[in-house]
Amino acid sequence: MKESKEFLSLLLPYKAKVTFAFISILLANLLGLFFPWALKVIIDEVLPRKDLSLLNILTLCLILSFILKAYFGFMREYLASFIGERVVLDLRNKLYWHLQKLSVNYIENTPIGKIISGIIGDVESIKAFLFGGAIDFVYSFFNLFFVILILLFLDWKLALISILYLPAFGITFFKFTPLLKEKHALVREKYSELTSRLNEVLNGIRVVTGFARDKREAEVFDRKQKEIFVLSLGSHKLGVFLWMGSEFASSLGLATLIWFGARQVVSGAITVGTLMAFYSYLGMLFYPVIRLVIINNYYQEASASMERVQQVLSTEPKITEAPHPVILDKIKGNIVFSGVSFSYSGQKDVLSEINLEVRPSEVVALVGKSGAGKTTLINLLLRFYDPDEGKIFIDGFDLRELSLKDYRSQIAMVIQDDYLFGTTLRENISYSCPDASEGEIIKAAKLANAHQFIADLPGGYDTEIGERGVKLSYGQRQRVSIARAILRNPAILILDEATSNVDSQTERLIIEEAFLNLIEGRTTFVIAHRLSAITHADKILFIENGRIIETGRHPELLEKKGNYWRMWLSQNQAEEAKADKRWGE
Repeated sequence: MKESKEFLSLLLPYKAKVTFAFISILLANLLGLFFPWALKVIIDEVLPRKDLSLLNILTLCLILSFILKAYFGFMREYLASFIGERVVLDLRNKLYWHLQKLSVNYIENTPIGKIISGIIGDVESIKAFLFGGAIDFVYSFFNLFFVILILLFLDWKLALISILYLPAFGITFFKFTPLLKEKHALVREKYSELTSRLNEVLNGIRVVTGFARDKREAEVFDRKQKEIFVLSLGSHKLGVFLWMGSEFASSLGLATLIWFGARQVVSGAITVGTLMAFYSYLGMLFYPVIRLVIINNYYQEASASMERVQQVLSTEPKITEAPHPVILDKIKGNIVFSGVSFSYSGQKDVLSEINLEVRPSEVVALVGKSGAGKTTLINLLLRFYDPDEGKIFIDGFDLRELSLKDYRSQIAMVIQDDYLFGTTLRENISYSCPDASEGEIIKAAKLANAHQFIADLPGGYDTEIGERGVKLSYGQRQRVSIARAILRNPAILILDEATSNVDSQTERLIIEEAFLNLIEGRTTFVIAHRLSAITHADKILFIENGRIIETGRHPELLEKKGNYWRMWLSQNQAEEAKADKRWGE
């Protein structure tokens, strides 16, 4: 019942077209019932009296009914297609926009395959039901209703005898229907798991091939396919069982009609025309019953899909915007963390009592061991999460009071493995500013030291770089990311381990020069393990166990001979050891 209401809610925006489709179904049904009655009149009236004028009238009426039935049948199918496609479009958009509102944590902790399966597979299942199943259900229901009325009118005793087997079938039908829904839900879940695994394998194809695990992955894929095969076969067997049951009940009904009906004709209780019409109408009665069984199969599958869709739509976003958000036309970049504490699990703090003030255009470096809380601090600044305690202020305003869209539109970031889309270089650079001119894109690329290598490519800025920029080297991908950030002209900039994977000294210098162009005049946060990359920072924060334990400029922290000094010494010794090894070679 709950799912039925949800299906109906999808149709509400198109109630005018749904109403006309409903009327078309009703009229098509009524027109379809004319033929058996005309056959009865021909057998009982026209043939015995040889009344050709009545035959002509009946024939013309039949032709007219066929034409009108064809018209209303076309309108029924056309409207069903239109409504079905629009509902699918609306539902996919609704799912997509809701997913965008959910926390980064939700997306990162939900298998991508499951999300894709919901947007594509589950919505497709709902579409299959709405396209044919729902319309067929209404058509079959009306057909069933009108045919039963006519059968009772023709001969109520014969009608009751003919449908004697339907109650037993109905009890069986309602008993097995919940099981059918459960089986469809399991199949959808297994498809979701298969999609997730396939997505992981294709994204990690270099690892799979490099470790010669392709055979193993093929075996896992085959095993999951077989699980789906067994579950799907089980649901199909149950569906076929219900369908064969309905067909068997209809066959028994027709056999009973022939036996009792023929005896009624012999005794003179009914005419031959009445028996023929009764036989035709009874066929019309059992066909909708069989159709309802098939439709039920579609409905149970769509119902299971709707439950999964509603689970996503009912998930509340953890990050919500203020009812009347503050819009800052231009962020100056004054940032204050006041007593900020945060934990992912609600138990152990990842950040504890963070107090920090960053002035406009300052470069702040965050250093410390992995897991110290550096990335978490940035996640709070981006408002991917809200602090458990304390507040973050941007130019004097509580971050929670700001318009999220406006705030984030003034932030740019370049991370360790920045994401590039499988489109052209031009589209990737202009992703941060879609309305940018060609000149602005080229200028940003030049400042990022990316223009030269782009110009040398056969397609220039129109070169397609493959999924995640796979056709480019790591250094080239980073420079494209820097160009994208420069084009945005952000007030706040975040650099997260942006050069840690660059192994060429020349390439590193090229990228660091681009960073200097990017950093100029912006409040910048830099996360780095390699301390030589952040010696220019206005403020260096050494974070350990979620707390800021040292603060200062590079020379000041070296003079303190604390944690920062020890990390600096350790890295220099490691570099010298590498240099000695290379020299020895």
